[in-house]
Amino acid sequence: MTVSKLHVLNAADWAIDNSITVQLQDMGETYTMPCPVYLIEHPEGTVLVDTGVSYDMKQNPEEYGPHGAPQMSAFVDALEMDEDQEPVYQLEDRGVSASEVDYVVMTHLHNDHAGTMSDFPDAEFVVQEEELRYAFWPEPSQQIFYLQGDFGMLRSSDVSVTATRGAYDVFGDDSVVTIPTPGHTKGHQSVRVELDGQTVVLSADVALQQSGYEMERPVSFNWSLSDSIESIRTIREEVRRRDAELVLHHEREHIDPLLGEDAAFS
Repeated sequence: MTVSKLHVLNAADWAIDNSITVQLQDMGETYTMPCPVYLIEHPEGTVLVDTGVSYDMKQNPEEYGPHGAPQMSAFVDALEMDEDQEPVYQLEDRGVSASEVDYVVMTHLHNDHAGTMSDFPDAEFVVQEEELRYAFWPEPSQQIFYLQGDFGMLRSSDVSVTATRGAYDVFGDDSVVTIPTPGHTKGHQSVRVELDGQTVVLSADVALQQSGYEMERPVSFNWSLSDSIESIRTIREEVRRRDAELVLHHEREHIDPLLGEDAAFS
């Protein structure tokens, strides 16, 4: 069985220095990166990959979550989004309610990927165990990216969490499969999607731009630069072997042409 449709929805645009997205390249130049999520329609269920950015965090970072997120105050002015860009509202525009989302696959738990997880309390969350453990107790250099206001709800006994080790086949038919790609974070994962006659690899933050992917120059603040390079090579081989289309999560030239209902993979 294959996926029926794959939609790309942009939850926000975040302007940052280009040298942050591609290691030490074009320092001082601004790059405005998209922050998308992916809606997968499968005959046996609906999958959301990542949950975007929290509008509540943008509006009031100091009081976001149980401990606040004051470290984000310096960054939210560069975050362009409206409340109706949050995934739950974009899904409603496509006739999909939050309760109809069966699975939420988290590529990792950084704040630009995990911002609205609590909008999907009925879903089963698929997260690498390493990421789940690390997010609650990150090293000081990584603490800025992990906000308990995003993912703290995973501690609730009312929330279903599948903590995976290695690759995970969501439907058991090879149509939506996670690929462990550590480096950007300790438990980072990408997602391979099989449509009728087409394979798409959602590589998340394996590389933030095409140039970084091609030159093997991962983000400087990654959890492990050596693992990041290995994961770029893993994805490159996956794309080559399956003749797949690669989607880099923050690459404008990849994301922009895929936005809009008519642009869905099917």
